[in-house]
Amino acid sequence: MRTKLISHPENDPSYRYVLGNKGDNNILVIALNPSSANVNKHDGTSDNIEKIAKLNGYDGWALFNLSPERTPYPYMLSKKPNDKLFKENRKLLLELIKDENWKINDVWLAWGNNIGQFSYLKEQAIMIFNDLKDYSLNYHCIKITSKGHPYHPAKQSVNRYMGPLEKIKFIPFGIEFYQIG
Repeated sequence: MRTKLISHPENDPSYRYVLGNKGDNNILVIALNPSSANVNKHDGTSDNIEKIAKLNGYDGWALFNLSPERTPYPYMLSKKPNDKLFKENRKLLLELIKDENWKINDVWLAWGNNIGQFSYLKEQAIMIFNDLKDYSLNYHCIKITSKGHPYHPAKQSVNRYMGPLEKIKFIPFGIEFYQIG
């Protein structure tokens, strides 16, 4: 039986800042936007995140997103950013990085090509990178997309394009060379 996930807020249908399962060796995951996972259930992406993290030596993970707005379809995100939600998202992300109970050293970037759908998603990525630049973090991904973005671990695309989860290994992601545009 899985342990109960942590989530903030626990079950709000409109937004989610963080979802995770704290362990002894944790990885921070930054994806695009939350879908349906909450404290009681995984969705396809969070299920893959947990499994891939475990297969790569992490028994805990914390999932943040560029946008905390919930939707299973990125094209349905709001046309304009909600600055209040984005500010709180970045504040909570930094609190987690600073929290000695989590001991975050590694970051898995995982937003895929949909970052290009809204300019504010790119702006959020830049702001998050700037927030994290003073910490000694190791950046990883599972694959680079054809457009140069860190691959998103959606269940269907991983199964179709990457094969069995057991074969997926983290690769270093050169954050200093990344071109968001």
